[in-house]
Amino acid sequence: MSRKLRDSALRLLKKAADEIDKERYKKAFESLDKVEKIEEEVKDPEISYHLLFFKGFAKYRIDELEESLILFGKALEISWELFSKEPKKEEYQSFIGDTIGSIGDILSKLEDPDKAKEYIYPMEEIFEKAVLGFEKLLESDPENKEYLEEFLETIEYIGLCFEAGELIEEASPLFYKRFDIIEKLLKGETEVSEHLSSLDDSLMNFGRICEEKGCLEEAKHIYNRAIEIYGKVLDKDPESSETKVYLSYAYRYLADMYSDQENLVKAEECYKEALSLLESEIEEEPENIPVSENIDISENMPVSKNIPFSMALADMYKDSGLIFSDTEETAKARDYYTKARDTFRGLMDKYPEILGTDKNLARSLDELAELFSEIGEFKSAEICYKDTLQIYENLLQKEPENPEYSLKLSDVYRELGDLFVEEEEIEKARAYYEKEIEIYENLHPTEDDKLMLEANKADTWNQIGRLYAEEEPETAVQYHERALPVFQEAFESNPESEFFHEGLLETLTSLGLLFKNNREFEKAIHAYERVLEVQKQLLKLMPPEICHDTNHSHDQNHSHDLDHDHDLNHKHGLDHDHDLDHDHDLDHDHALDMETIYFELAMLHSELEDEEKASVYHRQALERFDQIIAEQVEDPALLILTSGKAFFLGMSLLEKLESEKKDSSIARKYYELALRTIEKLYESCPMNLGLQKMLASFAEQIGDIYRDADKLEETIQEYEYAYKSLKILYENDPENPVHLHHMLGALNNLGIGYSVTDQPEKGKECFEKALALNESLKKSDPEDLDLLKSNFLLFSNYANLLEELGDSETAKEYRKKAEEIDAKLTEEDPEWASSIEDL
Repeated sequence: MSRKLRDSALRLLKKAADEIDKERYKKAFESLDKVEKIEEEVKDPEISYHLLFFKGFAKYRIDELEESLILFGKALEISWELFSKEPKKEEYQSFIGDTIGSIGDILSKLEDPDKAKEYIYPMEEIFEKAVLGFEKLLESDPENKEYLEEFLETIEYIGLCFEAGELIEEASPLFYKRFDIIEKLLKGETEVSEHLSSLDDSLMNFGRICEEKGCLEEAKHIYNRAIEIYGKVLDKDPESSETKVYLSYAYRYLADMYSDQENLVKAEECYKEALSLLESEIEEEPENIPVSENIDISENMPVSKNIPFSMALADMYKDSGLIFSDTEETAKARDYYTKARDTFRGLMDKYPEILGTDKNLARSLDELAELFSEIGEFKSAEICYKDTLQIYENLLQKEPENPEYSLKLSDVYRELGDLFVEEEEIEKARAYYEKEIEIYENLHPTEDDKLMLEANKADTWNQIGRLYAEEEPETAVQYHERALPVFQEAFESNPESEFFHEGLLETLTSLGLLFKNNREFEKAIHAYERVLEVQKQLLKLMPPEICHDTNHSHDQNHSHDLDHDHDLNHKHGLDHDHDLDHDHDLDHDHALDMETIYFELAMLHSELEDEEKASVYHRQALERFDQIIAEQVEDPALLILTSGKAFFLGMSLLEKLESEKKDSSIARKYYELALRTIEKLYESCPMNLGLQKMLASFAEQIGDIYRDADKLEETIQEYEYAYKSLKILYENDPENPVHLHHMLGALNNLGIGYSVTDQPEKGKECFEKALALNESLKKSDPEDLDLLKSNFLLFSNYANLLEELGDSETAKEYRKKAEEIDAKLTEEDPEWASSIEDL
């Protein structure tokens, strides 16, 4: 009876497997329920294992991942019991490997390392037992190919589990075991290609985890061991193209490691090793090989061996250039990128019938164009973009009804437009943007896609509008007003769409800025009030940070960087000028948050002389800042960003009001809010000297404004604060001359301030401290022209004070020093304008 029941259970299991494969999950579970009833009667561990495995697999296929893990965990326990009793049985070896592999796949799909750890820890003992079980099995037959293959696969799967949980210490030893097994397999005639491919996947993933965790040395050891293994494979088969590719990848991973450690010499050495391996595979008369997965073409036909290897080589040249792109050696980046471009173009010339329709080549060229653009090589970027256009045009010609290629063309036209914006060739940029719009207008979208297409057109109209914002503001307004109703409709249909609500906000703020600059204040107010309405609506729908996030991005097709970087490291000069822009207008890209819009509305109402409304909006802006700071109390980075924004607004307002001789108390509230926030942050993080640097910079810049407004008491107060902060910086980093320069500037300004407020002794004390600092600075670089300019002002101001104090002899000595410096500067610096007579 039990034999018949067992056979019935096996038939039902096969049926369930077929149903799962055909995605008929309800029927699959019905079959499995029947198996469960049989299993309760026959108590067969193999039936129990298969039942749990297929239930777990079905749950996995319908994305019930945690339920699936529970079932596979139970299946693992049974598979271990079976394997431990009969380790030589091939079926049981597969049971344990397949189950661990399935667990690894699910843990990876979870994309949650912490959750993965929760499931791994209870299973870890069985993982260890499985490894020991295979090692014991191999003791009886060390060269058994089947045992080695199963052991290798099981180790790979356990490693996958550990990688999903980012358990580096547990994963590392398994890599070395895999290397040892592969070496054993190499001694025979075994084909190891599949294992090398799996090893490469693991190396790439393991390296990413190591980089995130800061375990670079561990990854480096693993990569070097892999290089050794690949080398042994090549010793056995020097013509193995596949192994050369894997070896080149290992060198690339190692190069990335060295690059992360800023060891660019070693990084370049590794890339050169990788490049030489790929270059060696390019042949004069290559054979044809089956189409590579790297080549994305519609024809199913063999291609020249040179195509995939040249593609890989070009990508490697590109990666080699990347390590230098953010350094002073951009010429090296350009040379490598140029080699990549020449390799791609050479392929297009030699194999036009294939590569004229290769989507992967188009993607690579597009990426290369962006890299050229980033290092300022705009002509080379243009060439790559135009080659990309050629490929997509060929693809579209073959499949004219395929909207993918039309949209890809529109993306490239957008990128070319953006490129010419960088080159300040406005009409060329506009021409490409118009081509982008033309493509949109020739598409025939479904009803569901129509609004998104219209929104993309509106986004491009906004882009064209920005081209004309300065030179032809009326033209700019026309384009933004064309975009406005589209984004309004899109926002109303789906306000949670990031593309739609940011497009609407950007259109409104662009119009607001244009109206403000044209002194159409009522129109500007209307635009900004609409921005507030949208932001308030978003606050009800989405997390609070959406309305004060400074990193806005757009839809999948276009992305515009709306970050606004404030210079909080104000370079403090010793003359009576500073670098603040007297125009209080805020950068357009900065005006997408509520607090800034409140501020902007306050400024506009001030222009209309409605100070009562202006005061209301300033109060709302400050309340909004307080709210954001309270929300960000656990996030220092965001606190710093928000404080910097409040300071920037307060500083721009303070400068405007002081220059107009108006009450500036409201401006100080912004400044004091920023100062108070950074002070509290510094109290909790006293080792973060960057915060102290911000405090010094805040005070210096505000001091400059008060100095220019002849508000001496306020000037002294700010420079005293700045000097105190700079002194802390200097005491923590006495070798840094920048702090000395800033301290010298603060003391000089304090000396002047005390001198003209009838506190000459305090003034003299400040000048003497400055002179002492000056001696320290002279030792580091006596020929520094900036230091000479500082000395000129310091000696001149000190001489004036000494004269007032009746010490004419010493005053004469310092005035003579100032005259000598003036003569030297006149000779060596053509831009030096002597002001010695005024002083």
